[in-house]
Amino acid sequence: MKFAVLTGGGDCSGMNAFVRAIVRCSINIRPETSVWGVIDGWKGLIYNNYRKLDRLSVAGIASAGGTILGTVRVQELAENVSLQETIAQNLHDNHFDFLFVCGGNGSVKAANTINSIIRREGLRTKILVAPGSIDNDVVNNSGSSIGFYSALDKSLEMLEWIRDTASAHRRVYLIKSMGRDSAYLAFYAGIATGAEYVIRPNEEVDFDKIATMIDERDRDTRIIVAEGYEKSVNEIRAILEKLFLKRDIHHEIRTVDMSYFQRGGSAAVTDILRASWVAFRMVKDAFQKCDSGFYTAFYTGHQFPVIPLEIAANDELTSHEDIPNDIIELALALQ
Repeated sequence: MKFAVLTGGGDCSGMNAFVRAIVRCSINIRPETSVWGVIDGWKGLIYNNYRKLDRLSVAGIASAGGTILGTVRVQELAENVSLQETIAQNLHDNHFDFLFVCGGNGSVKAANTINSIIRREGLRTKILVAPGSIDNDVVNNSGSSIGFYSALDKSLEMLEWIRDTASAHRRVYLIKSMGRDSAYLAFYAGIATGAEYVIRPNEEVDFDKIATMIDERDRDTRIIVAEGYEKSVNEIRAILEKLFLKRDIHHEIRTVDMSYFQRGGSAAVTDILRASWVAFRMVKDAFQKCDSGFYTAFYTGHQFPVIPLEIAANDELTSHEDIPNDIIELALALQ
């Protein structure tokens, strides 16, 4: 059999572990299998840019951040039918039996669209997708995205650094976190580090109440702002400074953007193990000539049912952005 492996969308730690596992599991289970890396994500499929991979080419990469294959966002792919059809045909013409994808929401939707064309045209390639994203906006909150816990580790480290300097000066820090429209990264980081408040996307924030909390604490305060919230950290700072002036509250406010620091660095052990497990499952299923689908896992060894791509890619059928109520209750109980 002939396989292709692709990392799509924003990079995250754990993608390299996924690539390594696809290559080594494929070759070790069936030595006659050839595995090709798609260079620069979906762009590589448009231009037929591949590199043959073997055991040595993926040696020592499991813990490395980023992706050795590269990833380039192709914004027009979502609407450009010609590009979608080109990818489907290129996969077929290159005799790929399976395409293994590790990526976020955009990659899930692209995979579903291309899979639909493959089915319609009777082409050969099946597509198996694993969630790779620091946002943790996976389908139906099923398991967690590869890369999430690595980003969470980086967030915790940075938040602890900020606490050290914030406590020395009794400052208020407004800290931006990545996560797109999902609050998972910001919220879980807040729970882990004991942040005083986390502002979630679509939340109706009572800034008067936050100002009162800061005044009553009369010490350092860390407020994490999820990326999807409608106001920037600088806009929030202006609101709070106006309230401070009006209410005679004397605390300096600083802003910090953790964003790209969260994405880089070595992969957490959890992400390495989960990426390896999901990739192993995908390879085994491919050898059994399974259908296309979306894979995830709560933990290494967990076998969550494979979700059809058309369901995984349909926002109306999935809820992958909201924090479960019991997790919100946990955060409130820890304050």
